[in-house]
Amino acid sequence: MKPIIKNFENFQNPILSKEDGASNYVMLYVQHEPGENSPLHVHPWEHQAFITRGTGIIWVDGEEYPITSGDFVLVPPNSSRYFKNTGTSTLSRVTFNP
Repeated sequence: MKPIIKNFENFQNPILSKEDGASNYVMLYVQHEPGENSPLHVHPWEHQAFITRGTGIIWVDGEEYPITSGDFVLVPPNSSRYFKNTGTSTLSRVTFNP
């Protein structure tokens, strides 16, 4: 099998998934402008995210945790969560979901 290479600017999420041969995870690239956040959601799998740019918070089960460029984040399964940009520039993250 040859590697699959996709640029986030040319594809919609999930960028890599089962259709590409990724049988265990999907990979997403998400950008939040200042003040924006992801939807509040819960699911039975964990989130694994790498913050590539910006600052913000991850809200988990009623508590806010600060995040910044370079942070790796593991959000437990079955928890309410959302990411929010609290900075003045774009908050970007790569997220892996099983």
